[in-house]
Amino acid sequence: MRTHQNEGLKYYDPIMDRQLIALFRNAQLFIVVLLLCCHTVFAQQDWEARADANAQRLIAKNGTGKDLQLKRELLKMRDDDQGIRNMVNAAPQAQKPAITKEMESTDIRLTAHLKTILAEKGWPTISLVGAEASQAAATILVHSPDHDWQRRMLPLLQKLVEQDEIFGSDIADLTDRILVSEGKPQEFGTQFKQVDGKMVMLPVKDPKHLEQRRAKYLLPPMPVYRQLISDMYHLPAE
Repeated sequence: MRTHQNEGLKYYDPIMDRQLIALFRNAQLFIVVLLLCCHTVFAQQDWEARADANAQRLIAKNGTGKDLQLKRELLKMRDDDQGIRNMVNAAPQAQKPAITKEMESTDIRLTAHLKTILAEKGWPTISLVGAEASQAAATILVHSPDHDWQRRMLPLLQKLVEQDEIFGSDIADLTDRILVSEGKPQEFGTQFKQVDGKMVMLPVKDPKHLEQRRAKYLLPPMPVYRQLISDMYHLPAE
């Protein structure tokens, strides 16, 4: 309580008290925000260190790829996949339907191309095409509209993860997409959708252990992943 002295009398100044309370609350809020930001930064740094260590381990074990032509081919496919998605995200609302149709056509084309590659050479593992191109193949598969093919591929990819021939993070995204397409809760929290100007995570099975499952597959912690989603779509992510 703040009082003032005036000719020997004390009186209470409620305005000054409210100002002090407001200052205190603002300081508390600043500290909370600062702690949350620091936690996110530290979480990102820890995840990046673990992800980099795992990547280096797999590269050391498998090499940088033997089929250089296929590596270039897959990276070009990845660029096509990401390029059309960047166009959709950046397009004005009126242009989005037309560009989305173009994206769907691109996904069909890239799916057919990847199926041809698999028929001739099998799944593009790290030892065959290197880490980046192997992940490029997984990106094409994840974005494929052929969900039956995705389901059929999943057991093989899980086996390759266990054998340290591909990255587990590729399987997490695919697993979630298949579950979502079947109307089931996802495992790893990789799938979001736009709702009322925000990116909202689709339902997740056993949310209490979500971070534990993500860590096992070397996915970033959810605060970091939400920030990545927000940066990608230029919308807040929840």
